Amino acid sequence: MNPNLNALNEKFAGFWAARNPRERNLLAAALVVIVLGLVYALLIDPALGGRKDMEKKLPALREQAAEVQSLSKEAGALASKAAAPAPAITRESIESSLNSRGLKPQNVALTGDLAKVQLNGASFSSLIDWLAEIQKSARLSVVDANVEAQAKADTVNAALTLRQQRSESAQ
Repeated sequence: MNPNLNALNEKFAGFWAARNPRERNLLAAALVVIVLGLVYALLIDPALGGRKDMEKKLPALREQAAEVQSLSKEAGALASKAAAPAPAITRESIESSLNSRGLKPQNVALTGDLAKVQLNGASFSSLIDWLAEIQKSARLSVVDANVEAQAKADTVNAALTLRQQRSESAQ
């Protein structure tokens, strides 16, 4: 054994032997009370406090879990529904949506699900806004774009080829 531990053990044995039986009993009782107090303070009290906190939080957590479950079911139901088919594109619908944005097309040609649009001297910001709108409303996406900046700020010449996206069930 360690010599320091032996010396400490001998000192404690001498200290303990020097005490009368009543003092030994009082010291033993005090040691038991201290050990029990430490066990309670370090182990039992935090566990009981955590349990009380969890009991307070459990109803809210159950409510959140039920809400997540209902949202999950709703998302599943929405995903199973087929998206409404986009209206078929026509020359008139493209020209009217362009005119609503202040854009004057030089030429609009339709071939199946492709639309070719030619714009000269058009506002670039209006063109971008129109593309965002037409993508949402008619599900048209840009297949090919040739955009040339002009000397005047925010003015471009553009040749666009657009394709209408079909619904998932139609493909």
